[in-house]
Amino acid sequence: MEELKYKMYTENQMRNIIKEMPIIFVETSNNDAYVIRKKDIADFIILETERTGHSIELEFYMPGIERPVITTFGWFLNKANPLLRKEIIDRLVLLQTTNTKPKKVKIFDNEIFNNLAKKEMGIIDGQIKNFDKFYRKYEYAQNAYNIKMEGV
Repeated sequence: MEELKYKMYTENQMRNIIKEMPIIFVETSNNDAYVIRKKDIADFIILETERTGHSIELEFYMPGIERPVITTFGWFLNKANPLLRKEIIDRLVLLQTTNTKPKKVKIFDNEIFNNLAKKEMGIIDGQIKNFDKFYRKYEYAQNAYNIKMEGV
């Protein structure tokens, strides 16, 4: 496969995304780090897996939630927050099992993202401004999942 280069959002686009929709932090077993929109998770899993020859492990984190909300091996889900899994599984299976091509995913420019002021990123007094709006339901699902898994 030819080398995939992700296009990046502009600084203004990044500010707007942070205000208007949930973002996801991605860490790879190749020591790469990305910030993407939550709605791009399934496509990103496929793109990054194909880009790296199907041998990558990915961890997806949400702001304010300590543990990964999804982990993968290749393009297969390893562990997943049950609510988030439900939201992405249809798209992920479609991409895995048909000739449907993943959509192009843009990423945040990490350098610009890291230089954004905490206020611009929606962090006020150590709290994420839109946490309740974007992430709280996943935190509840994650906590329930963690309790269930610890009991197994």
